[in-house]
Amino acid sequence: MRTRTRSRGGWLLAAAVCVALTAGLLRIAGCLSSTAAHAATVVFESNWSTDTGTSREAVTDGKRWGNYWEFNRGTGVQLMSVVPGGPGGHNALKVVQRGPTFAANLQQDHVVPASKDFYVRFYMRNDDTSSAGDHVVTVDTWKYGNLTFLRKWNTGSGWQFVISLYGCGFTYPIGHWGPHAPLQRGAWYRFEYFVDFVDATDVQVHPRVYDASGKQILSEADFQQSDFGNAMWSGRNDWTLASYYQAGHSFCVDPAALANFGLGNNGQAGAADTGLPWYFAAVQIRTDWWPGP
Repeated sequence: MRTRTRSRGGWLLAAAVCVALTAGLLRIAGCLSSTAAHAATVVFESNWSTDTGTSREAVTDGKRWGNYWEFNRGTGVQLMSVVPGGPGGHNALKVVQRGPTFAANLQQDHVVPASKDFYVRFYMRNDDTSSAGDHVVTVDTWKYGNLTFLRKWNTGSGWQFVISLYGCGFTYPIGHWGPHAPLQRGAWYRFEYFVDFVDATDVQVHPRVYDASGKQILSEADFQQSDFGNAMWSGRNDWTLASYYQAGHSFCVDPAALANFGLGNNGQAGAADTGLPWYFAAVQIRTDWWPGP
């Protein structure tokens, strides 16, 4: 963790206005179409539209994902497949929970240059009831401590998750951050994140979560430190990501790890072999602004 000594709120607003005006003027002049502007800022996208089923072509969405690993111990067990029924008519990647014995991951390398700001969107539905904390959406699969976008586990009333940032060493209670209220099993949610490099090796990650109707239900003000209300750090026991950033703090990371993006099932120790799935759909990574639906 490092303390951030400058605010980028006004700078970001001004930059966004300038970018929007510049792009608009270019389109008026006939130099830049809306499609070209979109293509220039979307650096990775996967809707699993290539095919359904268990083939490598389907799971990698026509080789959009450069890495696909099924860690099945030579048994032929396959955790990933593509099924219809995702949000907006898209297909979805189905990932099955098989406890600590089996794992599977997709990863795309070098999505963005090191230390460059970016935005992430994916849809997720969780039907799993295992109580272990599965790291299911990360940056580099092997260096997930730098940024885990979503670590999930089951509770009696639904499921919960945190985002995690401890790439330069874990500090309790500010390594994991999550909302208090559980999410509903069997429901689709849209997750979006702005990864803001405040300098070459430090980030602030701003999350937003939306329900199936498109209503925003969570923001950084809802993401609480571990053991909220009890564990003290820097004079407080009630940190949220919003207050943490407002106080000038950020998180130290390995910028090379944040250039990659991966998702799947890490075969978490202690996970129950429920045979139940979770699903991902409509992944998009871009460099200009929040992706939206």
